Amino acid sequence: MKKTDQELLDSYFQGRASDDEIAELEKRMLADEDLRQRYLHEAMCETDLRSLALREKEVIPMPQAGWKPRPAVALFAGAAAAVLALAAILMLKDDRPASVGRIVSSELAGWQSDQPTIVGAEFGPGTFLLQRGVATLGFHSGAEMVLEGPARIEVVSEMKVIFDYGNASFNVPESAVGFQIDTRYGDIVDHGTRFSLSLGEESDEARLAVNEGEVAIHHSGGEVKHLFTSETALIDDKQLRSSNDPTAEGGLDAREAIVALGTGGRETSIIYEDQYRKNRLSPEFLMVKHQDPRGSKHGDPHQPTPVDRRALLAFDVSGIDLEKIAGSRLILNAVPTGLGMVTDMPKVSEFGLYGVPDDEREQWPTSGLRWVDAPKLEESMPLATFPVSRAEQRAVVILDTPELLAFLKADQSSEVGFMIHCETPGSSLVHGFASSQHREAAGPVLELVMKKY
Repeated sequence: MKKTDQELLDSYFQGRASDDEIAELEKRMLADEDLRQRYLHEAMCETDLRSLALREKEVIPMPQAGWKPRPAVALFAGAAAAVLALAAILMLKDDRPASVGRIVSSELAGWQSDQPTIVGAEFGPGTFLLQRGVATLGFHSGAEMVLEGPARIEVVSEMKVIFDYGNASFNVPESAVGFQIDTRYGDIVDHGTRFSLSLGEESDEARLAVNEGEVAIHHSGGEVKHLFTSETALIDDKQLRSSNDPTAEGGLDAREAIVALGTGGRETSIIYEDQYRKNRLSPEFLMVKHQDPRGSKHGDPHQPTPVDRRALLAFDVSGIDLEKIAGSRLILNAVPTGLGMVTDMPKVSEFGLYGVPDDEREQWPTSGLRWVDAPKLEESMPLATFPVSRAEQRAVVILDTPELLAFLKADQSSEVGFMIHCETPGSSLVHGFASSQHREAAGPVLELVMKKY
């Protein structure tokens, strides 16, 4: 349903307006003097203009995406104030960053950006953080970029992008010859081509492959190299060199020494009331549930409900030199258990990963473990938190916090144990993560990135 002028104003000043609503409000204000007056009046009330001194540079702006009313805005006195404010409103459209392109497509893209990111939206210069998925950005110059997350770029103009990290393919027609991509190792100038670029967030080199045409690489050290169809190159902070990889697959030579550990069956779920163990637990799942005690008929509201569940898992690190661990990742596969109702849950549930103390509490049995005998949440160490949406019960969870790394390096028992707890009180749904016995999804994996020396 189309919103009224007042509803758009209310949404804007309450910080709830979407980009489309802001654009609609701007359009109406430019055509309606009365609406501009109402906007001015509400802006003055919102920012308490009567109590501040006139500052010429701080005029009331038009609505912008992400804008929230701020108290430090200039005072306008009498009729002169209204003239200045309305002039600013009418002129701001020219002051806003000019559009340099539009979002062509979005495939499960998750953005973090101050720019419009819906399909068809025009965007101007600014920073884009694509957290996941694939998106296509079309520039008015004719250049097109297909970006895979995680990636971070800064759009400078329709002819220039600063590429921080990510994977991308570029298609640059004749109209955009000279299109430039700046990286931390040098600049790439396109001479009309299709090429791909891969640069990890913490990688020490970039990979460039020309599918068709020609590009010029200007290394930060001063060297210039031209690549042509089917040629590839590696670029780092010291040099650029041909990679002899005409397939542009990147090869299987690992850039990191990674040790991947499974649980080896050291995993289990516990349920508060032991009587429910036989028909409410399954070896396929690491089950987690935190039922809101206000919705339970049983027990003390300050105690877990009879069907609350937690998951325990452990990894044998006896063959690992913990001093040589440079990084760590715990990978979990969230999967539906088929127990409970998704629709009566919060939209997002938060989970916590906890480290089990490095003593006898770590020696829990993998079968028949009772809640009362299991490691206690309050005695365990918080290592990470992560969300799971009720609409996305199948998801890959990757945890790589500094706390996790420190916990691993401090181990003295040759085994590291973890607990998964749901922090968000819910209703009937039982959350699940694949165990090593799950029929489809992979069980928990602990990846250790080892130092190269």
